[in-house]
Amino acid sequence: MAAKFLALFVIAAALTQGQAITQITLPDEHYTFLTNPLIGKSLSIPKSFLDTLQSCNVVFPNGATYEAYPNNRLPAGPVSFLHAVQPFTSCAIGFLGADVSYSGTYELMSLVHHSADNSLSLTRQRFHLTLVEIDPWKGEVEA
Repeated sequence: MAAKFLALFVIAAALTQGQAITQITLPDEHYTFLTNPLIGKSLSIPKSFLDTLQSCNVVFPNGATYEAYPNNRLPAGPVSFLHAVQPFTSCAIGFLGADVSYSGTYELMSLVHHSADNSLSLTRQRFHLTLVEIDPWKGEVEA
């Protein structure tokens, strides 16, 4: 709840500074991935390296919203914000060692400052994720 409030605060601050925000909704993505402690997967909204990520928020399948950037407030566990050096930081989360209970719909919300025209955009994308556990030592998918 606090992260949702913070995201709204960042957007409201931009509006009070006279900056319009372009809202973009990307098509839903559907993924099925193998998972185990050795295999990671990431979900991201790409951006140009010339632009600057202002905030990144994640909505989990249970509806809880968390700030991932600039302050990583994701709960401890197998889902984490994927840091990169500037200017390559984008709105991205990673799954490492997540069990099948982490399957579901995740939504990323990325607020980006565009250097070319000093504008802001809020991009949203939903990812329908199905995780299938695999034993790396047997090479078989577990039922």
